[in-house]
Amino acid sequence: MQRRSSRRMFLGKAGVTLALPFLPSAFWSRRSGAAICTPPRRFMAWFAPNGMVMPAWTPATSGGAGNAWTMPPILSPLASVRNKLVILTGLDHQDIAVPPPGSPTSPTEPATGTGCFLNMLPVEGHETDVSRTSLDQALLPVLNSPACGTPKFPSLQLSLEYLNGVCGTSNCSFTRTISWTGGAPLPTISDPGILWDKLFYQAAGTADLAQRQALRKSVLDYVLDQTRSLTTRLSAADRLRLDEHTTLVRNLETRLERIGKSTSPPPVSLSCSPPPRPPESSVLQFGGTPSSYIQATFPILVDLMALAFECDLTRSLTFMIGKGDAENDYAFLTGSPTPHHTTALAETTGANQAKLTQIDSYEIQQAANLLSRLDAAVELDGRSVLDRTTFYLSSNVADGQALNHWDMPVLLAGGSASGLKIDGRHINYIPQMPFPRPLVGPRSAVQTGRVFMSILQAHGIQQDTFGLASGGPLPELML
Repeated sequence: MQRRSSRRMFLGKAGVTLALPFLPSAFWSRRSGAAICTPPRRFMAWFAPNGMVMPAWTPATSGGAGNAWTMPPILSPLASVRNKLVILTGLDHQDIAVPPPGSPTSPTEPATGTGCFLNMLPVEGHETDVSRTSLDQALLPVLNSPACGTPKFPSLQLSLEYLNGVCGTSNCSFTRTISWTGGAPLPTISDPGILWDKLFYQAAGTADLAQRQALRKSVLDYVLDQTRSLTTRLSAADRLRLDEHTTLVRNLETRLERIGKSTSPPPVSLSCSPPPRPPESSVLQFGGTPSSYIQATFPILVDLMALAFECDLTRSLTFMIGKGDAENDYAFLTGSPTPHHTTALAETTGANQAKLTQIDSYEIQQAANLLSRLDAAVELDGRSVLDRTTFYLSSNVADGQALNHWDMPVLLAGGSASGLKIDGRHINYIPQMPFPRPLVGPRSAVQTGRVFMSILQAHGIQQDTFGLASGGPLPELML
């Protein structure tokens, strides 16, 4: 295996390549003991549809790092990484999502909130605006600088929900996509099997579906001999890391097989040629994404996203749990059919709020699993992958019944190497918020888009506006 000035490593044989995690001991000069390159920075946006139960999301007090505020129920799964979080309360982009005074033909949710989620341009009056570029794409020139090798994929767009079926009165892209470049939507990958193939192997010249499936049956079998050879040149810590990585990839293969056709989205051909568009699924279109599929697939996607960062296959990820009015069924949590959007629209009852809190907590648990995994992955200089990642989580709305775009649930995660001051604080821009707080709190004058300007400037991109948002970065987020 030839060593190059890139931190991405692969093993390969017979047209199959296996991406490896970052192994520090493989990148030290034996003569000087110096690192060949500096680990890269990354960005990820996580879209959680249908809002949050804000009384169970919002910390009751503001405070600095450490344990200055109590973790509310929905955020409690993040306790292990709380010092690498910032919770932002009171951010507002109502007038961007729904420009006043509006009109009878204005787009409605979910298009309004999802359409501007990462770009801060309204759908109304901007449906064909070529300036619509999302934050993940705006960061690419910095994230993918070739100084230390470029990733295999400039960016990846993923989703849990198979994004087909009905999508409201607007262009479906505004409900199914959060990543945009030059006014064009970037569609998501939702099939974990196809994502696994895309990330971890390429089979040169194998257009035959059966042959590709046979190769995927166990990609590790094709590179096992090279894996054994590599381990002799690694430190003890890296040998353990490599063993854990190959075990996880093998386990992912097994888990993908167990999902089964009965709960998977309509099959998509693995041929190298574009297949015909699959037919709409009546189950997924009108009944929501099945509970069993969510339960089986969500953890797999989390593992794949973590590996994509750890192996430096990409430095920019966007992930949608579902479109803005996702009807993902969380029956495996509640014990009975619980389509998310329908339940959110009726949340004022105590029973619905309890179910939604279960759903929100489960979704945050998956984000916590990802963040903990990235925090455990150590880079060349002893910092974790999370330390160099900027992670942004929010929703299309704050409250799933009121459908408001103020008092938004916003969470940042990362470390000091992200360029932002992410240190465990809760920052509340609504000092008059009463506690126990209402489902929908008062409005503030602080625009959500200022978080995006903070992220851009932390990456060296000097912008004081983004989309229609203005005001410059938030000083309290800047180092």
